[in-house]
Amino acid sequence: MLQLVELRMVSLDALNGPPDEALARLGRFATARRTDFMLRSQKAGMGLAANLADWEVGIETHDDHRVFVAMHQDWPLIRRIETEAGPFDTLHGWIKSEAALTDLKALLGDAGFTLSEATETALVQWDTPGEMDTGVHVRATLRLDTDQPATLTLTAAPDERKALFAAAHEIVEALPFLIVPVAVHSTSREPVKASKLKLPKDASPTDALVAIGKSVAAHWFGNDAASRAGLEVEHVHQLRVAQRRLKTALKLFPDWIDDAWTTGIAPDLKWFGDLLGDARDWDVFTDTTLPAYAASDDPHHKAAWNPTQKAANNNRVAARQRLQDAMNSPRYARLALSYVEWFSTLEAPVDHTDQSLAAYAQKRITKHYRKIERAPDLTTLDAAKRHKVRIHAKRLRYALEFFRSLLTRKTRKQVEEALGNLQSVLGEGNDAAVAAQRLADLKEAGEFQKGLAKGFAVNAQRMSATEGERILRKIKPPRIK
Repeated sequence: MLQLVELRMVSLDALNGPPDEALARLGRFATARRTDFMLRSQKAGMGLAANLADWEVGIETHDDHRVFVAMHQDWPLIRRIETEAGPFDTLHGWIKSEAALTDLKALLGDAGFTLSEATETALVQWDTPGEMDTGVHVRATLRLDTDQPATLTLTAAPDERKALFAAAHEIVEALPFLIVPVAVHSTSREPVKASKLKLPKDASPTDALVAIGKSVAAHWFGNDAASRAGLEVEHVHQLRVAQRRLKTALKLFPDWIDDAWTTGIAPDLKWFGDLLGDARDWDVFTDTTLPAYAASDDPHHKAAWNPTQKAANNNRVAARQRLQDAMNSPRYARLALSYVEWFSTLEAPVDHTDQSLAAYAQKRITKHYRKIERAPDLTTLDAAKRHKVRIHAKRLRYALEFFRSLLTRKTRKQVEEALGNLQSVLGEGNDAAVAAQRLADLKEAGEFQKGLAKGFAVNAQRMSATEGERILRKIKPPRIK
């Protein structure tokens, strides 16, 4: 029996020649043993497939070799357990007898399963030289499905993760491949929203950070995959929310941030976040704010807004294209891979090895709450300082979402709702300020339009400050159970 870990990647664009030839030009693959074959596979299925949870079980046949395989999504990698089987061995018997499949046996219980019809897929496999007992250092398997992007799976022993990620980095620097760190349905085009976290009370702060990292990954890369056929407004919005949730996580766990994050990941995260922010601001301005301004004008002057709206849409399209180009770039692929690699080796700082999650969460939440509680009267602040209060409120709301399973019922019901209201109210004032600036910079906008936007901005900020102040002073301190 072999226990391995896998890292999956997918091609983003046409490679320079056939993908196997492109990969063969890379250093570690040029000296590897290559095998071309057809893989015959059958997957195990149940009446209630959800009972298999994150498991994928089946039989793989290559030439005369018949292999039982069980794979479990163990973020950020996939845990693979495989055994070469004799002609009369059964998959059922293997699962029952294999100690490493205890979790799978518990899921199956006494239920049986059926095997799907066999499918055949062309594969190219490289085994790079290694000194391990398995005889495999890093095994790379290229799948060439018709009318589908080429997919690449890197496999190694669990203690060879460093080599696994080194191979992946070499690939993304030279070829248009992107890591797939979460299970994604390739046919889904629907935007993905953040899922609710349920953190166990006995979890450590490090466990919580890993779970949050996994949740952000599902949110981030789910929308990445869904937007590959076309980046739409909601994809941009959800990608931006995922990045903001990640920023909040980093604020909640500052002692875990090391030089690898600060120098190798943070700059690219800012680059990606700035592109998302620009694209999102143009979406809001073009689809919401500008039409509202045009509708408020005299009916006889509505045609004057057409050139302005057309110019805004052109800027929106350009911002979206810059974002799409970035998501197809080696820099973005490197960012995604480095993010996953960092979380895969996360360890607790010395000062936090014995700290309970409940105590840690209360301390961090209280610190974020005080940033809004101690804010001066919002009506006395300028737009920039009010926007900072909004950012603090947003971070506190995301923090409460992360730790929701630990909160008191009253905090979940009242504080989260109030923070959402505060964020929305202050957001309206900020959107108006952004809109006024964008109109001021559009040469197609007339002086009346610029003046109208400026007037709207002043009034919106005054109203949002007054209403925001009222909401803010009623927000009670969040509590852990």
